[in-house]
Amino acid sequence: MAACPDPALASALALFGQEDWYACHDALEALWQGSLEPRRTPLHALVQIAVAMVHWQQGNRRGATLLWGEAVARLSRCRDELDGVDLAHLHDQGRHWLRFLQAPPGGGTAPPPPRLSAPGGMVGGAPRKAD
Repeated sequence: MAACPDPALASALALFGQEDWYACHDALEALWQGSLEPRRTPLHALVQIAVAMVHWQQGNRRGATLLWGEAVARLSRCRDELDGVDLAHLHDQGRHWLRFLQAPPGGGTAPPPPRLSAPGGMVGGAPRKAD
């Protein structure tokens, strides 16, 4: 992923990558609350994804479903990227999570935790696999 020009966002995105969802939520929420469009909506979606993952880790499927649903809806209205984060890819991952969470429990394996990638599908120098 390309270097993020905003150090506070870079720190929050690092927490996202480490799956430290609670700390990530706190860091992103502070950024979201102080932001204006066009950054506000994608930051809000990232906050919701982090909280959805906290709910998932705590066994709160309903909370995870609601927050993933809100995040997917927000991401569908966003531009393609936010400071080097491919929002379209994140939206696709969210749709997978939402389908899983809306299915009857026990109906399959949870998707992998969401991952951030750079626009253009490059992750670690290799093309991103299709979802």
